[in-house]
Amino acid sequence: MSEFEKVYAITDWYDGARKGVADLNGQPHYFENYWIENKQFWSDIFLLRSIDDDTFALFMEDWKIWLRWEKAFKEGKISQETHPCLPEDRRRHDELEFILDQRLITCFETDIQANAEFIYGESTKVNWKLIDLADAIEKI
Repeated sequence: MSEFEKVYAITDWYDGARKGVADLNGQPHYFENYWIENKQFWSDIFLLRSIDDDTFALFMEDWKIWLRWEKAFKEGKISQETHPCLPEDRRRHDELEFILDQRLITCFETDIQANAEFIYGESTKVNWKLIDLADAIEKI
């Protein structure tokens, strides 16, 4: 059984983590929960793709932009209409989003497939249980 590993950010949430960046074997990976289109539900399979240092740094920069927005929103300083960034961060967020949308892409056939057990909190952690492609296909 593997250890629980660090979750850097969860960027999409719907009844649980759907997308984000977390360690797998101590290395940052982009993860995305696999949506089964023909059945219209989230599977228990996550696709993981290793990300390079540059992509990780860009991702974390954009995450910090979002955290600044979230703090200001919770303090009532800005409205929901500004989501996901403060007006002064809009240009840089848009640049980062454009770059990251091209780099943070998953592919069912080539990426690592895993089941996940998340422990949510101030320091969210995840335990990945790797599955092979044949098992993943069988589950969907």
